[in-house]
Amino acid sequence: MNFSALAHISKRFAALIGLCTFSATPAEVDYLKDIKPLLQERCYACHGALKQKAGLRIDTVALMKKGGDEGNAVARDHALILERVTTQDLHERMPPEGEGAALTAQQVELLQSWILAGAPGPVDEEPEMDPGQHWAYHLPLSAGASLDALISERLRSLDIKPQASASPEIWLRRVYLDLIGLPPTPSQIEAFIQQDKPGGAARMKVVDQLLASPQYGERWGRHFMDIWRYSDWYGLGNQLRHSQKHLWHWRDWIIESLNADKGYDEMIIQMLAADELAPDDRDNLRATGFLARSYYLFNRTTWLDETVEHTCRSFLGLTMQCVKCHDHKYDPIEHGEYYRLRAVFEPMHVRLDPWPGEIDLERNGLPRVFDLHLDRPTYRHVRGDEKNEDRSVVQRPGVPKILGGSQYQPVSQALPINSVRPALLPFVLQDHLSQANLELVGATRNMKSAKPAFKILAEKTLAVAEARPVMLRAVHAAESSPTNKKLAAEAALADANFQLAIAEQFLIKAENDPSLIHKDNQKKTAAMKRLDAARAELKKAQERVANPGVVYAPIHATLKAQEGPDDPKNKEVQTYPESSSGRRLALGRWIASPQNPLTARVLVNHVWLRHFGSALVADVSDFGRRSSKPLHQDVLDTLAVRLMDRGWSLKQLHREMVLSELYARSSSSVGVAAKTVEKDPDNTCYWRMNPRRMESQVIRDSLLSLAGKLDFSQGGATLDPVTMETSCRRSLYFNQTADTEHRFLAMFDNANVLDCYRREESIVPQQALALANSQLSHDCATALMQKLAGLDDRDFIREAFVRVLGRQPDDGEQKTCLESLSSLRRELFLQALFNHNDFVTLR
Repeated sequence: MNFSALAHISKRFAALIGLCTFSATPAEVDYLKDIKPLLQERCYACHGALKQKAGLRIDTVALMKKGGDEGNAVARDHALILERVTTQDLHERMPPEGEGAALTAQQVELLQSWILAGAPGPVDEEPEMDPGQHWAYHLPLSAGASLDALISERLRSLDIKPQASASPEIWLRRVYLDLIGLPPTPSQIEAFIQQDKPGGAARMKVVDQLLASPQYGERWGRHFMDIWRYSDWYGLGNQLRHSQKHLWHWRDWIIESLNADKGYDEMIIQMLAADELAPDDRDNLRATGFLARSYYLFNRTTWLDETVEHTCRSFLGLTMQCVKCHDHKYDPIEHGEYYRLRAVFEPMHVRLDPWPGEIDLERNGLPRVFDLHLDRPTYRHVRGDEKNEDRSVVQRPGVPKILGGSQYQPVSQALPINSVRPALLPFVLQDHLSQANLELVGATRNMKSAKPAFKILAEKTLAVAEARPVMLRAVHAAESSPTNKKLAAEAALADANFQLAIAEQFLIKAENDPSLIHKDNQKKTAAMKRLDAARAELKKAQERVANPGVVYAPIHATLKAQEGPDDPKNKEVQTYPESSSGRRLALGRWIASPQNPLTARVLVNHVWLRHFGSALVADVSDFGRRSSKPLHQDVLDTLAVRLMDRGWSLKQLHREMVLSELYARSSSSVGVAAKTVEKDPDNTCYWRMNPRRMESQVIRDSLLSLAGKLDFSQGGATLDPVTMETSCRRSLYFNQTADTEHRFLAMFDNANVLDCYRREESIVPQQALALANSQLSHDCATALMQKLAGLDDRDFIREAFVRVLGRQPDDGEQKTCLESLSSLRRELFLQALFNHNDFVTLR
């Protein structure tokens, strides 16, 4: 016997000796309860339907006994599975190191006891389904019926009677808050109740009016800002570490696109590749804020990891974080495919382009992506370790094969000159000349009023102001014709003269510095150094004027994001690559293709969740194999097909949902049959409407609306939630980052900017305190009280209920409130009403 064989036997013997202390008996182990779930969780990824390492598949007992390269894996005298899970050799231990901890002693004991009992299992046990047969990987098919017909048929088959329709005023409040995030006024409620008749004409009219309202885009823009992880920039002090400055331009694009009912497929393509699709379309360049948002200063891999993960989760409902380190444990996506997807984004970078009317990029600018490093290779990171790259193979850009990877075909895109040289955008020269003219006017005025002692400095300042527009025009002309040597020489001379004027101005300031005669030697020495520097700079400027050459400083109109904290030249970059890889455009078109089985389904599921309170697919960001076939797949697929057939119109999708009988149902359980609750306690069949808590933004905006204080102006820079906390703008306009958020919004399950595919719902004492005691609540209650001044107590209560809760008080509420008003100020009564559950709940 050779030594390697002896060593192998020794390891096996040691593993078996280690099991002799286990106490479970064969009779105590249930395969379906104790063994199969364990194997499914820890072993199927490598030995199931996805793959079969060493030829071994263990998703049925029969397959385990059939074995792989080494034979029966559960033989009593040679239990290969036991050997692998108990060995101390980390190279042979299963699960492999890096893919999970070793099995616990209790788990190994159960496994051993089951094997000693002969590894019994069901005779009719079925293996895992072929991954390619997963329901979500096949194109949706329309059932050809309305969602009401499909839901009603399911209720009939279960002998469940749905609840009756909600009252007209409840429906109206529900649809107002759903579509525009604001409650209806008493006059709107009264008019609707009078017009609401069978046939639904009045309801269709209301829905169309709400969808046409500018507030629709704000309401649903906030939903998509959640899903797409909107975050303003943040860092340490003024250092930008995450996202990009002025990202609110992307937020405005979202709102405008929704209000215009831009096709959702078109929105996807623009967010991923507007710079490649139509590089001159500055309105839609704002869309690429979706990618700019994931920027991270200190680690490009972190940035691209987040880009890959959240692009897939938000649009496709696929999780990708585990594939960075190894093949997907649940879905047929291989480790290498992750890096093919990363390669799609590898050339990408971020910059700020100029914005009309502003030359200071700190005050405003257009954050957008572009391809910077066109030839940068992508390598697989061994077990996800970016410091351990497999450089033997360059990963080509691509998408997972399971979803039709062959459809992905990038084509390089030539870019227009304005994209390559942003300083040549038509408004840039005019904006710089306008600023230069203001400086010239001011310098001329100062020159005329300057006292004799300051006359020379005023002259030099005027000379700088006069030289600037000459320089700007010459440089712009040269930049517009980069091969024209004559224009380049003129620009170089104009730039040299401008720099000479600045140097002369600097020297006059240095020569007249009071610190030159200061008693403090340290200050005097510093002033002398500045004077020497000014003289040297002047000499350098004079020499350049004498021999200007053809080199000039470009007009600074753009700012490349730093590629790392030690990137000092980012401000100097004013010219960008003349082409783009086309990789992101191909990805956007692939995601938005009707042949992609996931995209439309994922969107429909998000919209359904926000209208009906529970999703058709429970995990809205994971449609992979962990997501079982949904009960209402026919509804999901029918709506997905209709969405695509109708040009991916979100407004059409809203109409179908909110005008349905299902949407009109009461959310109350009063009078429901006992068998209904017994058969469907969680309302999975939608026999009633699900009541929902308002999101934080809707609560705040509703308070301001009730008080008549809401500012309806739209768009623009974000508001500081500290210095502008009392602003009456809608809540989505407040600056929100991982470090900063509005205090009131933070109380009510505000969006997590790192991951918010669905909002959490909590009920905590701080929420009641905020509605009862906050300055916002007090101010809104006072303003509303003034609106209701002059009413007697009975009418005041009725009007307050209609405005705040959208309904009339019942007799018991009227009596209790009348008694309360005898000892309670009206504004305090209103604040108490703000705390009513019917205010913060969509019934």
